[in-house]
Order: sequence, then C-alpha cells, then structure tokens
Amino acid sequence: MRVKLFVLAVLTVAVFHFPFEWDSLRAQETIDVHGRVVNGTEGAEIPEGLNVLMLVTAADGRLAGTGQVAPDAQGRFVFEAVQVQEGGSYTFSVDHLGVFYGMSLDVAGLAEDLVITVFETTRDASIIHVEQQVMVLVALNKDDQLASVLEFVSFVNPTDRTLLPDLTKLDQISFLRFALPPNPAELTVESDLPGGDIVSIGTGFAVTSPVAPGDHNMNFSYTVPYEDESIAYRQSLVQGADLFQVWVPESIPDVAVTGLEKIDPITVEGTAYRVYEGRDFPPGQGLQLEITGLPMPGVWSRFSGTVTGGAFWQIVIPSALGATLAAMLLWGMIRGYRPVTAGNMPDTAVMAVDPAERAAVVRAVAALDQRYQDGDLPKDEYRAQRPELMARVLDPGLDQDAEENEEASGEQRE
Repeated sequence: MRVKLFVLAVLTVAVFHFPFEWDSLRAQETIDVHGRVVNGTEGAEIPEGLNVLMLVTAADGRLAGTGQVAPDAQGRFVFEAVQVQEGGSYTFSVDHLGVFYGMSLDVAGLAEDLVITVFETTRDASIIHVEQQVMVLVALNKDDQLASVLEFVSFVNPTDRTLLPDLTKLDQISFLRFALPPNPAELTVESDLPGGDIVSIGTGFAVTSPVAPGDHNMNFSYTVPYEDESIAYRQSLVQGADLFQVWVPESIPDVAVTGLEKIDPITVEGTAYRVYEGRDFPPGQGLQLEITGLPMPGVWSRFSGTVTGGAFWQIVIPSALGATLAAMLLWGMIRGYRPVTAGNMPDTAVMAVDPAERAAVVRAVAALDQRYQDGDLPKDEYRAQRPELMARVLDPGLDQDAEENEEASGEQRE
C-alpha cells in the first residue's frame, strides 16, 4: 500500500513540475496516407513513371513538409509517417503528360484512401462547351471616352480527355479563344485552369492552359475606347454559348445594346442592371454586337458602384496554378516524406509560404479535384465551393450570406 501511495505521489509531483506538452505531442502525431492514381480516360491504362507529390502547409501558412512517392503497377501509393498538422492543408498532385491533377485536403480528409484521377489528352478544342458568358459594363469615362468591361465565362469539358493546347499546329484549333472589341487595353485574364499563356490572336486572345474534364470558370477584364457614342464589333463566340448576356447598370440610363433581346432587370450586390441576352449560339456563329448611347465629353456620366468596389473585384482562383504548385513542390523532390524542421530549414525567408499564396494553391488544386468526376461529390456541393464572385455573377439568386466569405478571399493574378 505504501508503495502505491509513493508511486502516486511521484506521479503527482511529476505532473505539477514537469507538465506534459500535449500540444507538442499532438503536433508530432503521424499518419500513413494511402491513395491510388486512376486513369479517367475510358480504356486507358495507368501511366508508368508517375510521381505523386505532396505539399504540407501548417495553419500559419508555413511550409511544413514535402514528399514524393512512385505508385505501384496498380496505381497505389503511400506516404508514411506524415505529421498531423491541425488546421493545416495537404496538397497532392500528379503530373501526367504535362498536366497537373490533384486535390487539397485537411487532416480529416487523410483518413480515407485518396483517389487522384489523371486523363489522356486531346488537341480538339471543339469538345469545349460554353454554358454562359456574361459581359458587364463596369465603368464609363466620358473624358477619355473609355469603357471598362468585365466578362465571365462558365464552360465545361464533357469528355474524358484533357484538352492540351498546341500553338505550333495552327491547322488544328487546340486552345480556347475569346473575341474582344477593337483596340482593347489592360487585358487581365483569371481562371481556375492551370498555368498557361495569353496569346493575342485575330480579334481577341487565346488561352494555352490545359482544360481537364469537368466544369470551369474564367473572367477577363479590359478597357476599350469608343467614338460616336457607340462600341460595335463582331462577338464571334468561337466556342459557341448556350447563353450570352450583356449587363448595363441602371445608373447609366441612355446606354442600350442592339443585337440581343432585352429581358427583366436583375440586381447583384445591390446594383441594378438592365440585361440583354441571346441563346443557343453554335460555335463560331456569334453576333454583331453594338453598345449605343455612351457618354461623350461634356456630359457627366461615370458609374461607380459596388461592382467597382474591392470586394467585387476580388478573384480567388488565379491563373498559373499548376506552375505555382510545381515550383513549390519541386523544392521537395525527394523520395518519401520529409517534415520541415529547424534543422533542415535553410532560410526562413525562403521557406515561409505567404498565407495568401498558400490559399491560392489550395484553391488551385481543389479546382482540379477529380472527386466530382468520380461521382463522390454532388454537383451542388461542387458548385458551392467555387469563389463567391463567380457564383453570384453566374447565379444571381445565390444566398447573400456568403458575402463574408468573399471579403475573406485573397486576390492573386497571373
């Protein structure tokens, strides 16, 4: 009995004088991460020579670990003894034929086997189907006779192959193309696609990013000069469109759009818009678009509403996603998993990952998450994870409670 009391007393003293650092122990907890790579193209085999890359980011945005493993013949892989990072993120990616595929998860998501789906490629851009394209007249500067425009495009690759552009073969159109009004300037393009180039072509531009199977979004802004109170050009709609709309703020009363049907106005972010639309445009048919009634010098008319506010302009799905991910992961091109510690961290300034950049990478890989294509994620839930800006523009009826999430979103441009 005395022995038991003595042991109890020793343990009590130890607890008070040498308290356990539970947080430290928790931080050192490890888990084996299992997964497999599958080929989503019908009849295609699991590619040989693949490598699965892993990026572990701590809750504070710092790089916590990297790794690389090779799947076996059945596509199975495992990262052993990966540190648990509460509040952190785990990004997994595979490069197949020059296209990155992957996913981003929190700690809870590591409990189940991961599935990364890769696809074979095609050069046929006709597979791309545009569901909706919205052109928003953002601002008019009567002194410079300059219009600021923002366009949103929602499109889908309904096949089981990734469109991989090839600009060296001009006899086959293998990239996305979009028309612009005459003499545009300050073009900025953002999307949920992996990194690529923006190439001036014809009367618009082309995007050389790969387009994996599934739903995608793109937006681009630019300025365009006008004369004689109008902007007129041929909107070719190269990929076609189920729905093409032009939105004009009600605060600009004299502006109208010809070539499209005027429908009921809508209100987005507290701003009312007149809406003009056309439907069921086959690829390349397009329309002759004319915007009339633009203000001339001497007539004050400049729109400045919520559409030009910072929150509305914030885009949380930047371009160059694949390139950013690759650059971060290549730092850890090693076999197996290696946590980042004080001992192997050469330079804090180099190793630290800015939280905004981390968030961008997480969203980038999530956009490539193939769970939706595998049927593991409902379409409504998949769409709900998209940036609030895109959701509100393409679905004006979306719950306004999501505004808080939009305000927390970062902006990163290609």
